Amino acid sequence: MDISNKNFSSFLNSFISEKKKLLIAVSGGIDSQVLLHLCLKNIPLAQLHAIHVNHNLTVEASTYEDFVKKECFKMNIPLIIESEKMNASNGESMEMWGRRVRYRNYFRRLKELNFDYVLTAHHANDNIETILMNIDRGCFVKGLRGVVPKNGQIVRPLLNYKKSDIISYAKKKCIDFIHDSSNDDVSIKRNYVRKYLVSKLMKKNSSIIDRFSEISRKAQNAIFKEKIIMELFASKIEKDRHGCYHLDDKELLSFNIYFKMRIIKEIIGEANISWRRYKYNSLRYFIIKSKTGSKLQINNTWLLLRDRGKWILSKNISKKIKININRFGFHNFNNGAISFKKTDKRIFSNNANIEIIDLDKVKNKDIQIRNWISGDKFQPLGMKGNKKVSDYLIDKKVDCISKENQLVMTADDEIIWLCGQRLSDKVRITNNTSNMMELSIFK
Repeated sequence: MDISNKNFSSFLNSFISEKKKLLIAVSGGIDSQVLLHLCLKNIPLAQLHAIHVNHNLTVEASTYEDFVKKECFKMNIPLIIESEKMNASNGESMEMWGRRVRYRNYFRRLKELNFDYVLTAHHANDNIETILMNIDRGCFVKGLRGVVPKNGQIVRPLLNYKKSDIISYAKKKCIDFIHDSSNDDVSIKRNYVRKYLVSKLMKKNSSIIDRFSEISRKAQNAIFKEKIIMELFASKIEKDRHGCYHLDDKELLSFNIYFKMRIIKEIIGEANISWRRYKYNSLRYFIIKSKTGSKLQINNTWLLLRDRGKWILSKNISKKIKININRFGFHNFNNGAISFKKTDKRIFSNNANIEIIDLDKVKNKDIQIRNWISGDKFQPLGMKGNKKVSDYLIDKKVDCISKENQLVMTADDEIIWLCGQRLSDKVRITNNTSNMMELSIFK
């Protein structure tokens, strides 16, 4: 497709409205130079600002920066230069680091300038490379969509055009650009895919890029429809009193395993986050093979439990919360609150969430609330000996997710209350009790 002002403007306006302020990512290469040229021809200068990120990874980096400065000065477009120094996180490749710092700078400057979108120069060839790399990683349908034209505040107006279209336009308009030598380094996976896979595919089939672009569009449409179905399905799943989601086997019967995994990602807020293959595989294996009582820690926040005839998504509760028992009133924690109230009434309630204790027996002790752990014991009210918390909960036929969320209150590490279940005999009211306190837990 030949690039013209008309089709460029039409494609851009299909994703963003006019009068939006745009930050253009400029590297100095042919792609970003063509993007810059097209923006200046079709968008008022007052709505444009350029940004160049110098990664300082090669000896030519300062040359590229100087070139971009000169070009932007010549075109009278304001420019921001960001300079970075390699500081990769654990397991992060040079390419991953570069992408992370670029987008970090883009979004920071968007906010500071009060601009609306960042424009990048990704094109159809980048799309086929991305899809092939996703396939190599073992992707699902989402990986087949490749690079999308608009993703939040990121817009890619050249995505409909091939590299050959961009080269032709640059020649026709006599656009100056620089060649980044790092693009020739085939030890970088994307460069290898470009040089040894895509180029050979193009020689055998000249329409291969169009074919992959069509696959990308179909995958995007499929994901859009799937997202609507998932959002509708997820909106009907209600939280229980513990803040957990229950996915009934009967409701999921007509859906394949891929959809089940996507629903779980939607509920935990990771629908738009790409997972590594091992994470997908561990969830897939768990859904297929797990038995009642099995657990899978999906991330730092969410736990998936297999129960009889259903799946339960549970949020982790804070492991330990220190309480100042002398500060009467409410104390909040993740899934609720607890209150302490001094009382003179010896009236006992049938409500297990409200208990009265001997205040003098816990005064000046370290009071904490935490999840119960295996091996915990306490002396239930009215009993002479200790009982394991696990045995008590089994005897009471507490369901597995309620057991998972069960809290205990401790005084100097001794359990004084199995919250909402049973008080310890160690803090019971006697005829000699002169100071009493009411404990209430709200979930």
